[in-house]
Amino acid sequence: MMKQINLNPVKPSVKIFSLLEKKGLIKTFKPTAKTLQTRTKTGAVDILYTSRKCYGAHRLMCIGKRTKSVQLCWHKDNEDFLFLNPQNTDYQKLYLVFALDKIYTFLAKLKRGKLTDKDFITVEIPYNNPYLSFFTVLKNTVHCEVAADEQKQHPVFFVTESSGLKNNKIVHKDIKFCICEAD
Repeated sequence: MMKQINLNPVKPSVKIFSLLEKKGLIKTFKPTAKTLQTRTKTGAVDILYTSRKCYGAHRLMCIGKRTKSVQLCWHKDNEDFLFLNPQNTDYQKLYLVFALDKIYTFLAKLKRGKLTDKDFITVEIPYNNPYLSFFTVLKNTVHCEVAADEQKQHPVFFVTESSGLKNNKIVHKDIKFCICEAD
């Protein structure tokens, strides 16, 4: 005779997820103390985990962003952004600056001194939006994250990417970027 096990679904709650986390079954996304309390000029990165290479290595990071200036970079592979704010913390605004050209076209324009405002788009990032807060930045995309200059908690977010992915900074010392917020 086959034994029957009845499974009775329960509504999700903080209590249920805390139980699962306490039992070591899940890890909820929460900003870490290191990223929340960082006082460095640029912020902090806290590696939450890196998978073993034999399983296709990637890592999950929690990032506290304190950078107020634009330092463009690019990566040779994709990275996923997760703008979660489970505690509804009143963060400073966070901007994601994108160049509208991929790296090689961008570098050619940079070298020729041909970059203008029209080569960029700067997006104010929303948190906890099911359509706009979770996305992949594709390889060879020139971008950077910048925190607004406000007297609030600096923004914190999550990134998952290949564990060996390098952050290729772009030297653009002859360009001054200004994020001009609308009133």
